[in-house]
Amino acid sequence: MRNGNKRPLLARDLMSRPVRRLTASTPVRDAAAFFMRHGISGAPVVDGHGRWLGVFTQRDLARHVEERMVASRRERTLESREPVLDAGGMPSDEFGRTPIRALMSQGLFTVFPDATLAEVLRALVSFEVHRVFVIDEKTGALEGVITTLDVLRALERSGESFPVVSSTYKL
Repeated sequence: MRNGNKRPLLARDLMSRPVRRLTASTPVRDAAAFFMRHGISGAPVVDGHGRWLGVFTQRDLARHVEERMVASRRERTLESREPVLDAGGMPSDEFGRTPIRALMSQGLFTVFPDATLAEVLRALVSFEVHRVFVIDEKTGALEGVITTLDVLRALERSGESFPVVSSTYKL
């Protein structure tokens, strides 16, 4: 793919800034509100000293809720007098206060600023993730984030022709 300058698209051309960050102690409730407020679906997680620990995404949250739902499916009766649990298998307030460190994915998948579009796509596909972080090759400093949506936008802007589906089907 080529952009208007007729050079290959690089990670630095694709990345979004600034990178919104969460701390490991952020409660799930606050992280969900953070995602909605910024229109994002995931963010890197840092410890109290600013060191990268991992990433917390809507997928992590959904996986945790699904695991808890499957584990907590049991017969509940009025006689049992158990508290009403939310979808996470715990009282709603308790789940909302859970720190994201308990749910996040460890580590970050990264590329360098001069990685080509093909290399970015290979990283996304091979790691089966929806975002890679762009880091400075010398310092390791976080420079940006590339999501699958960033890649699709770049492809659409590139002017390349793509097959168009002429029909839609209602199922």
